[in-house]
Amino acid sequence: MRDLNGAYIPADGSYGLRLEITGNRFLLLWRNYPVLDTTFTVSEKDSGTFLVLEENGLNDWIPREEPYARLTECLCTENGFRLTEDFPISGESVTEMARTEDSRYGHFTVENDTVLPMLQGVWKSTEGFSMKLEFRGGTCSVNGESTEIVVLRPIGSTENRWTVADKDPSRDYVVSLHKFDFDGETITASIPVCDAPQITLKFRKAGR
Repeated sequence: MRDLNGAYIPADGSYGLRLEITGNRFLLLWRNYPVLDTTFTVSEKDSGTFLVLEENGLNDWIPREEPYARLTECLCTENGFRLTEDFPISGESVTEMARTEDSRYGHFTVENDTVLPMLQGVWKSTEGFSMKLEFRGGTCSVNGESTEIVVLRPIGSTENRWTVADKDPSRDYVVSLHKFDFDGETITASIPVCDAPQITLKFRKAGR
């Protein structure tokens, strides 16, 4: 049997599910938030090779009495797995999963050591907004509310352009702003607005 250790994402390239297997640990994530962390054994049947999970209920960050869905089947395929989820309202959903070398951050490398020193200090909006960014070590504050960050560069890119994201890959925002684009001199970020175009802001360093 092939080595199962590694990470897997939907074969069609869609964003959502991610599976990580280490030894007999089965960790399933939805948008990089762990929804199932259990162990498994392997079962050989006429219809194929299956992972038999110790637990199969999927639970996210929303408190609820029952799991929001159950992972009813995990079939080994040539390139990965076929996962079958059963939802109380919509029924079964089948996803083909293929092996990936990407981390939870995606197709990026982490470049904190080289880029964080460039960010250190206070950044102010060039459009006159009162919003202020402040970088101290590996932390970013947006108008005083802080979070830990990572600096990411697309694998293979040689441009001086990076993405600043929350260290927790399940968070889509850096505090209240969408992930930052940094070109070495200017930070571009956006404010999400419901039912309207997002507001784009640019920041330049105002001091240490």
